Formats: sequence, structure tokens, C-alpha cells
Amino acid sequence: AGLSDLSLKDSWGAAGQVGVDYLINRDWLVNMSVWYMDIDTTAKYKSDGRKLAKGSYSDNVRLDPWVFMFSAGYRF
Repeated sequence: AGLSDLSLKDSWGAAGQVGVDYLINRDWLVNMSVWYMDIDTTAKYKSDGRKLAKGSYSDNVRLDPWVFMFSAGYRF
């Protein structure tokens, strides 16, 4: 593919979670949750010249996804 030796720098970021369980009856429940993460890191990689000029590269990467989850559960 032209790119190799990918590495990501360790980093710290904020994360939060909120959720609720709703009991349908004694055994069944549904859950709704949402998560947010704010992660900043540095990616380092090398190119062999096919996709980018040959050499080593470093880019700042920001990940800030919202994750939504809906689930059902059964207690036994």
C-alpha cells in the first residue's frame, strides 16, 4: 500500500458516559447509554514513495467520537 511502520503516541483524554436502565418486568430490562471521548495523539509512519514522497511523516490525530448504545438484558 506504500505506507508502513505506523505508531501512535500514548495520550490522555477526557471521556464521559451517561446511561439509564429501564426495568420492563422482573427479568427483562433495556439500557440506553451514550459515551464521548476526546483523544489527541500523534501518528508516525513511513512512505516508500508510492502514495507520498519517500520518507518519514508525523501527523496530529484527533478522535472525538460520540457512541450510542441500546441494549436489552435478561436476569436469571
